[in-house]
Amino acid sequence: MRILLLSVLTLVLVQCSYLQSKNHTVQRITAASSRMVLDKSGYLYDPTDTSCDGFPRLQVETMPGTCLGMVMPRDRALDKTTDKSFIKPRTILQIGTSRSFLVVDMGGWSPQNGRLFLLTPSAAGPYEIKALKVGLETPHGLALGPDGYFYIGERTRISKFHLRNNQVTDWTLVIGDISRKEGYMHPLSQFVFDPRNGDLYINSGSPSDHCVVQGTGAYKTCPEEQAQGNGAIYRIPAELLKNLPPKGLRFFEVAAAGLRNSMAMTVSDAGFLIQGENSRDFQELEEPYEEINVVDLDHGRGFHYGWPYCYNFHATSPEWLFPENRNLPLHKQFKKPVDCEQAQPREVGDYQAPWLLMPPHVAPLHMAYYKGRMFADLFGGQLLVTWHGYQAAGHRLVAYSVDDKGRPRVEGKSSAYNINQKGSCPTRKAFAPHGGMDRHGSYREIISKWDAVNGIRPKGAPVAFTEASDGSLWIVEDRENRTILRLARTETANYQEPCEGQRSGVDPQVQLLAWRSAIRENAKLEDGYRQIQSGLIQKHCLGCHGNMQAQDIANDRFSNLDFLVKNEWILPGDVERSKIYGAVARVEGYTPMPPADKEQIYGTAEGERVNKIIATWLSALPTDIDRRYSQVKIVDTRNIRAAPSTNAKVCGQTVSGDLVYIDPRSSTVVSSNGYKWSRVYLVPSHSRLYKGACPSPEDGVYYIAR
Repeated sequence: MRILLLSVLTLVLVQCSYLQSKNHTVQRITAASSRMVLDKSGYLYDPTDTSCDGFPRLQVETMPGTCLGMVMPRDRALDKTTDKSFIKPRTILQIGTSRSFLVVDMGGWSPQNGRLFLLTPSAAGPYEIKALKVGLETPHGLALGPDGYFYIGERTRISKFHLRNNQVTDWTLVIGDISRKEGYMHPLSQFVFDPRNGDLYINSGSPSDHCVVQGTGAYKTCPEEQAQGNGAIYRIPAELLKNLPPKGLRFFEVAAAGLRNSMAMTVSDAGFLIQGENSRDFQELEEPYEEINVVDLDHGRGFHYGWPYCYNFHATSPEWLFPENRNLPLHKQFKKPVDCEQAQPREVGDYQAPWLLMPPHVAPLHMAYYKGRMFADLFGGQLLVTWHGYQAAGHRLVAYSVDDKGRPRVEGKSSAYNINQKGSCPTRKAFAPHGGMDRHGSYREIISKWDAVNGIRPKGAPVAFTEASDGSLWIVEDRENRTILRLARTETANYQEPCEGQRSGVDPQVQLLAWRSAIRENAKLEDGYRQIQSGLIQKHCLGCHGNMQAQDIANDRFSNLDFLVKNEWILPGDVERSKIYGAVARVEGYTPMPPADKEQIYGTAEGERVNKIIATWLSALPTDIDRRYSQVKIVDTRNIRAAPSTNAKVCGQTVSGDLVYIDPRSSTVVSSNGYKWSRVYLVPSHSRLYKGACPSPEDGVYYIAR
C-alpha cells in the first residue's frame, strides 16, 4: 500500500508540474491592470494603453522590434448615424497622406449588403467609421488607379469614384457583366494595376473547387474553365480605360489561365505579375500546397497554370488521372488538356508549373511589396503576404525576399514551415508535396503565433493590408474578428511567448476523444447531436465538406462530431460565433449553407426547426472540455482496464515513462476494490493496447489505477 501511495503521489506531482508549465505563458500574459477588457472579437487589451506606437498592444507574437496594435475593435465598428457596422471587412486603403482610410466591407454573402466605410480619427476615441456607400454587391478589391480615381470591385463589375469632402462623387462603371453564375464559389473581384503602363489585371475565380460538371455532355475539358473563361486573370489595356463607354467595358484578354482564385496579386516594377493561388480543398490537412505563380507580362501571357487538372508542381488532380479513374461515371468523359509534367511552356495554353509552393491551406488573400521607411531594415523591399487560412499553418503575415525582378527568391536548400499546436509552441514540418519539389523558397514570419488562446486572443483572420505614409501596416480582419489592426515599430512593446520548459502540444486526437466523451455522458447533448446529424448533416450536407466526416479516429457515428470540432465549426456556449449556426441561419458575415445551387432550408419551417436545434445544443455544450484531459507521465507499470475494477478485462498496459492523457477532474475518479481509478484517453491504435483484447470505446475512455 505504501508503494501504491508513493506512486500516486509521484504521478500527481508530475501532473501538477506539467500543468504549471502548461499554464506558465497564460499566467504571464493575463497579468495586467484592471483596465483590461475582452473585446467581442476575443482580444484582451487595455483600451487606455498607447504602448504600441499610440495604440493598445495586442498579445499576438510579432517579429522583434514590432508590435500589433488595436485601431478599430469589433465593439466600436459601428456608424451610429446609419447603424451600419462591420460584417466582413476585407480591404483598406489610406486616403493620400491623411490620417483617414477607406475600408471595403463585403457585407457577408447576402445580396447588395456590401458597404464602403470611411475610417477617420475621432474625438471620442482613436478612430470611428462612417458609411459612405451601401447596397454594394459583395465588394472586395480596392485600389488607387493611375488616373487618380479610387477603383472598387464588386461581384460582376468594377467601378471608380472620387472622394471629395469625405463624400463619394463621380461614380463611374469601368467594367460590367463579369462572368458569374448562381452558386459561384469564388465571385470576388480582385484587381491590380501594372505600375509601368496602367494596364488592369482582374481575378476571375473558378465557379467550383475542382470543376463540377452539370449535364451529361461528352466533355474533353472542364467546361467551367474553357467555355466560361473562369479560373483566370483578365487583362484590360490602359488605353481602353481612358475612354469608357456609358455601360462600361466588355473587353477581356486572358493573361493567365488555370488559376483557381487569384485573391493575392501584385505586379513588380519589372513587369512580373506575382499571384498567390488558393489551391483545391483536399480534406487532407497536408495537401495540397498553395502556390506562388509568376506571370511574365511582356513575354509569358496566356500560359496555363494547372487548375483543375494539376496541383502542386507536377501532381495530377484525382479526377483527371487516367487510366486510374476512367471507369468513374462522371470522370470517364474527360481528357486532361494539359501535361502536368511539362517542365517549360512553349506556346499559349501550355502548362506552367508554380514558381514556388507555400504551405498547405494557408489561403493567401493579399500581397504587396513593402516600400516604406518604418520597417526598411527588417523587410524593406520584400513581398508581404497575408495567410488567412483556418488550418494550423495559416493565420500569419509573412515576408519573402525577392530578386531584382521582384520574384520571390529561389533557393537550393530544403523548405519547412511552422504549424501551430494547441497548448504548445509551433513545430516545423518539411515540405513534402505530392508530385515532388522542383524548387525551394523561404520566408520570414512577421506576425506568428496568431492562434486562438481563450480569453487572450482569437485566431487571426488577416485579409488585406495597406502601407500607410509613415510606413506602418494597417491590417483588416474578417470572420468573427472584424477589426482594423496596425503593425508598428517599437523598442519596448514587442510581444513574445516563451517556449522554454513547455512539453509537446496537445494530441488533437485526444481532444476529439474528450469531445466524444462529453457528448456521451449527457443524454440531452447526445440527443441534440443525433438530431443535428439526421436533420441537417445527412439531409443537406452529404456530398460537401467530405460528408463532414473526420477519419482521425474511426468512421463511426461520432465522425461528424470530429469534423465539427477539428474544423472549429462549434464554440460551446456561443451560438453567434459558431460556424455551423451562422452558416445555416445566415448570420451576417458567414458563408450561407447549403450553397445557392442546392436545396435551400433558410426561411422555411424546417430551417427554423434546425436552427433552434443547433442553437439549443450549442448553448448547452460544456465550456470546460479542454480542461478534461491532462498529460501525465506514468511512473510504473499499470494495467489498462475496460472499467474501473480489478475484475474488468485488461486491455493493455502502460510502462514507466509513458505519457498519457487522463481526465484530471476529481468528480470522474472512481473508488473501487481499494483503488482510485482515473479515466485515460487512448485512441484505438494506441501502442499500449493489446490488439483485439477489448472492443474500442467510442470515446477512447479506459481506466488505470492511481
